[in-house]
Amino acid sequence: MKPTLALFGVRAISEVAVAPQPLKRAQFGLFQGKTKQYGNNVPFSLRKTRRTWLPNVQRKRLFSETLQSHVQVKVTTAALKTIKKAISIRAVVCALLNSLQKGGVDNYVQQTSADLLGWRGMKIRLMIREAQEKNASETASAPKRPARSKLAPLRAPVPDPIPTLKALANPGIAASFVRYTRRMAAKAAGNKGFASAKDTIEYIKQQKN
Repeated sequence: MKPTLALFGVRAISEVAVAPQPLKRAQFGLFQGKTKQYGNNVPFSLRKTRRTWLPNVQRKRLFSETLQSHVQVKVTTAALKTIKKAISIRAVVCALLNSLQKGGVDNYVQQTSADLLGWRGMKIRLMIREAQEKNASETASAPKRPARSKLAPLRAPVPDPIPTLKALANPGIAASFVRYTRRMAAKAAGNKGFASAKDTIEYIKQQKN
């Protein structure tokens, strides 16, 4: 009787390559590939003592701009540094280079590979993608506002002067208003304290113009 195909595929246990097991905690946080490390303590006697190093894990609440809420997650300091890093350029250039940076938890989970994210990171990525799709559908279904005419620009409403005059009839309010105006006139002239009556009148004329 000839052996079946399944028997040909059987190999000895010593011949089977054992896959390395990553840190199981990393599946429930953002560890960015950090895992348990092994080494030795070597004193002056040169007698080695085996020891281990665990990654520096912190519990943080990271704000997501897409979800508009905080996400509580266990994160290593290496991943936290990548999340919080920022490019010191203007907002317009940052928007153009958005695909090149990983600032913020949204960009981090979207641009990091699935091998480094783990189960928790992939869950946050799916939550962000669902929120983005929902926002895009709501924006597409929202009615468009009519375009404003360029010939008739909107004007700021003119305040009613009668309540202001009635308020200034109160001596206490009038004195406070005068002191505030004199202080602002002195500040505009680069001086401290209160401006003179002449300087205050000139300041009021400049504000009207």
